[in-house]
Amino acid sequence: MPAAAAEFRVSLKAAEDGALARSGQYRAARLEAGAARAAQAAASSLLYPRLSLEGSLRYTAVIPEIALPKAMGGARPLGDNWGYSIGPTAYWTLDAGALRYGREAAGRLAAARTEEEEAARRQALLSGRSSYFRLQLALEKVYLIAENLQLSLSQLSDVEAGVKAGTRSRLDGLRARQEVTDRRRDLLRARAALADVVKEFAFVTGIEPPAGAGLPIDSRMAGRDYAGDTFAGLIVGAESYLDILPRLLPAAGRGPDASQPAVRALEERGKAFRAAAGAYKAEKLPRLTLTARSSIDYPNGPNLYSFLQNYAGLSLSVPLFEKGRLGEREKESLLSAQAAGERREEAARAAAREYDTALDDYSALMEEQSINIDAVDDASAAAKLAYEAYKAGSLTWLEVESANLKELQAKTTAASANAEILLKLALLDSLSGSVN
Repeated sequence: MPAAAAEFRVSLKAAEDGALARSGQYRAARLEAGAARAAQAAASSLLYPRLSLEGSLRYTAVIPEIALPKAMGGARPLGDNWGYSIGPTAYWTLDAGALRYGREAAGRLAAARTEEEEAARRQALLSGRSSYFRLQLALEKVYLIAENLQLSLSQLSDVEAGVKAGTRSRLDGLRARQEVTDRRRDLLRARAALADVVKEFAFVTGIEPPAGAGLPIDSRMAGRDYAGDTFAGLIVGAESYLDILPRLLPAAGRGPDASQPAVRALEERGKAFRAAAGAYKAEKLPRLTLTARSSIDYPNGPNLYSFLQNYAGLSLSVPLFEKGRLGEREKESLLSAQAAGERREEAARAAAREYDTALDDYSALMEEQSINIDAVDDASAAAKLAYEAYKAGSLTWLEVESANLKELQAKTTAASANAEILLKLALLDSLSGSVN
């Protein structure tokens, strides 16, 4: 292996973390959830008294005067052209439930946003895992073709030696060489496909391979002899199927999540709409506002000096005419709540169907894989026996080539099933009650 080859090793954990950090949908959902929680806090604050510092400065062009006898100083202005007032003021709104319903609506919306954040997290996690499993499969295909190429090279060497010794026909030598050529072509295509998968993996996870590297190979091929073939490029290493399977296997027996995050989000949105309808209904009732103020004012009527003024008041407001606005908004919220309920039911049915389908597919794949394992053992044994029989003169080279190809196909089928099993387990994990 040339020293210039670059290495690119990745793990499932790194793929998951990278996908979460890379996903714009997840980051946006997380920010929206934080914004909704801030809105909930803001809505809650309206239930408590508000204290503010208020001040005013005014200029009056004409000051009214009061006529007094000359003995009392004559006419006297009732104030000054300039006046000011500054001091703390407290307000406390006592309503018939509009503010409380508003707080509840904001809280339900925050809960919905939090569930949407979890749904986006699960989707990003599933995307990262799926990308990693596709990378594993592409690596396995490259490795299996390379192993078959190595076998073909070894057999070609034996056949060519037989051709020189006169024990094998020149036609067998040509066919053996053609098989090697076919495997080299297959390997080149598999490496090109692996390069595309690596790019897709980098796009999903943000984990970039070294720049400027050539076509990638599996790390298990490093240092192997391929009769002069060199693979200067990118060496890609990933965890094996057996290393990952124990982590995801519990998902198949955990059972579906009784209420998916997307389902819970719609449920919370429905409750938020109903709370909003309650707020609009309560706005039709009287609203009391208690006010208290303590300020320094100037002037004190006709006396040109500042003085301390304390004030308390109670105001009442009742909507008399607003052309049906509150009623229509209440109706809008109730209809929106019903619509959210319908979407929730549909989402719940879809999630249950998706879980059942994934579980059935997983079960079928596990049964198929037991067949695939036996098929690999049989194909490997058949390929060895076919070559031994060829050397003994009882089989033709075409039969040896066919046996070799069947062994490669059996191993590739088993590898593809392994990747499909991991993909189904990842999907079941995202749909179960506890996501790793």
